[in-house]
Amino acid sequence: MMMQAFHRPTPRTLRSKALRTGVALLTAAAGTAATAAEDLKVGTVLSFSQVMGIYGNAIMDGFRLAVEQAGGQVAGRKIVVIAEDDKNDPKVALQLVRRLTKDEKVDFLVGPVGSHIAQAIREDAHRSKTFLLIANAGNDELTRELCSPYVVRMSFSNWQWNQPLGEYAAEHLGKRAALVASNFVAGKQMGAAFRAGFEAKGGKVVEEVWPAMGTADFSNALTGLRRIEDQLDVVWSFIPGSGTVNYTNQYAQAKLKPASIGPQSNADDYFFGAMQDNALGVIGSGHYVVSTDTPRNKAFVAAFQKRYNRLPAAVDMQGYDSANMIIEATRKLNGNLGDKQAVRKAILEAEINSPRGYFKIDPNTGNAIQNIYITKVVKRGSTYAHETLKTYEKVQDPDTSCKLGW
Repeated sequence: MMMQAFHRPTPRTLRSKALRTGVALLTAAAGTAATAAEDLKVGTVLSFSQVMGIYGNAIMDGFRLAVEQAGGQVAGRKIVVIAEDDKNDPKVALQLVRRLTKDEKVDFLVGPVGSHIAQAIREDAHRSKTFLLIANAGNDELTRELCSPYVVRMSFSNWQWNQPLGEYAAEHLGKRAALVASNFVAGKQMGAAFRAGFEAKGGKVVEEVWPAMGTADFSNALTGLRRIEDQLDVVWSFIPGSGTVNYTNQYAQAKLKPASIGPQSNADDYFFGAMQDNALGVIGSGHYVVSTDTPRNKAFVAAFQKRYNRLPAAVDMQGYDSANMIIEATRKLNGNLGDKQAVRKAILEAEINSPRGYFKIDPNTGNAIQNIYITKVVKRGSTYAHETLKTYEKVQDPDTSCKLGW
């Protein structure tokens, strides 16, 4: 392994080696208590390339900022991050987790980006008794039937984003919808959650389209929607990663009449430059709005802009909060992470003052409890922004299938 300053991993460096940096994390190896001299080791399972690469790199930007603000250490332990590219491949991710937990004996795992990756690595994280802070993947199962005391969600669940949006759409936009989503775990779960909320308020889904992950040309899907646009009030969509900009631009250029709605990531802040006016009017749901007018968020945005010369999006904030959760839990335990139940308790009790607003970890599931914001893309002068239309406060997954077991 190579000792380097903490920086964004690149596909070239990640093909052959991990980046070991002057930033680390927590959980004592083999159940022993940590000493002040030990590095706090964090292993990331993130996509830095392929279709989801933009999200993995953004998580690292937020994570890096929090570690730098902490001075690169906590409770006398230097924070060291070992970062490798899972290439959005479950098999690669599983190999990384096994090496990070068995050979590197990391204290924490952070990631992944994709729901399908989260599903693949859950069992090994649990079996190795290594805490996994989910920094993006919304896979509902990880805090439902596949929950674990070692799994903590720092992002959102697929249900959490989309069920409230379904309710909002049926109440304010119309009762007829089509679904367009990438054909993988997250797309299916999000579509089902939107449908549940939409139908609960009297709506009806009249069409579903499931393009393959990585699709760049959506002309066939949009042509099909045009044939039935008079039967639709809204088109809900979720096209993540490299396809997001193409879909949103092509939908606007097709001049379809139904409102374009979906997760806020359909028109993320860092896509505005590529979407321009094509993003206007897109209605989204999410757990973070960069323009939130609170002292905590203003301080985060200012620090992020100074460090990276751009505005943060939700995924940047998730990396930031993941690092701060590790730092705060380690501080509460004075660096001693050998008692796993004490670590979980410290995580549940940690006060990280998230830029997103209200944020707690559900002790019964490990899922996030947080506000969900319904937003609309608007133009303010020459800049684009998400305007908040409605806030669903302290949204908590009502599912009761989680049975925590050590």
